[in-house]
Amino acid sequence: MWWRNRLLGIGLALALAGCGFEPLYGSDRNGAAGGLLAVEVSRIANREGQILRAALVREFDYSRAPDYRLDVTLTERITALAIDAEGDAIRRQMATTANWRLSGLAASQQLKPLMGSIRVFEGFNILRSDFANISAERQARERASIRLASQIAEAATARARQ
Repeated sequence: MWWRNRLLGIGLALALAGCGFEPLYGSDRNGAAGGLLAVEVSRIANREGQILRAALVREFDYSRAPDYRLDVTLTERITALAIDAEGDAIRRQMATTANWRLSGLAASQQLKPLMGSIRVFEGFNILRSDFANISAERQARERASIRLASQIAEAATARARQ
């Protein structure tokens, strides 16, 4: 019985190898990184911007000279989401909006700037400890930045490849 499972596993591996599957972030036949744009990410104001910029740098290809420049403006708003019986906020929601603009750097690229706006929402609890509240807000900000970076990179790549 165990040999059937192994035989099935080997058969599936062989079928997958011959189906034309290519990894998303692997190299193509020419050695260029597939799917990743070579982008220079401009500095973004404030600590929230630093976190987002670091996440964006991880999303793009920095192994070659940049073909594009990405400018991002960031706004953040925190509102009370849940209130207890005494009227104190016990849960907050962070709405982070990133307006981005992708422009070509090469003189041969007569690309009109591509623009977009992405908003993400993250929630966090308000506890009795000030340290816990600061930590929860920081973690929500980092989660929002990672989600924003991923969505900006996906949207910019899709629009630039059109």
